[in-house]
Amino acid sequence: MQRLIIIIIAVMVSLPVILKSRLSRVKSTPAAFSVISSCKVMVRVSGDVRNPGIYEASANTLTKSVINMAEIGDPVYKLRPVETGESPVVNGTDIQIKMEHDGTGMISVGVIPAAERFVLGIPIDINSSSKADIARLPGLGPVMARRIVEYRQKNGGKMRVEELRAIEGIGEKKFQKIYKYFEHTDNAE
Repeated sequence: MQRLIIIIIAVMVSLPVILKSRLSRVKSTPAAFSVISSCKVMVRVSGDVRNPGIYEASANTLTKSVINMAEIGDPVYKLRPVETGESPVVNGTDIQIKMEHDGTGMISVGVIPAAERFVLGIPIDINSSSKADIARLPGLGPVMARRIVEYRQKNGGKMRVEELRAIEGIGEKKFQKIYKYFEHTDNAE
């Protein structure tokens, strides 16, 4: 009888803990190099904004809309009208805001460095990446990175990701492993 009472008490004590842990599970964040949906882009906003950081936005979101997400520090400040505020952001865009004393601000738009893109799971551009950036990719190293850059240079400085198959040492199996780390646009135009 005592055993039965102890078992019932143990179940009553552990049941709420088990249920709470199951109900409070949080969806895990994607690991680095996860595949990012083509309709979403990752953009970093820094500088004179209230909430600097990495923002996920729709692929057709304008630069000024992402800046609004980060909130400009003082509402009286106005950004100088620049063309970049009206252009859509792309995956890996780096937006920096510099506010002046006269209440205006300047937008600088660049690209998040490759090392940070890797951590965020943002693919890199095969045509603008350095040997060092390519060598950091899993399954590649300095020798393969050199071959890729040499191939790119011999072919006018542009190549499509699919052309990696033509490089010595990259078979179909390796290509399938590294394909996801590169942007998949037709950037050999």
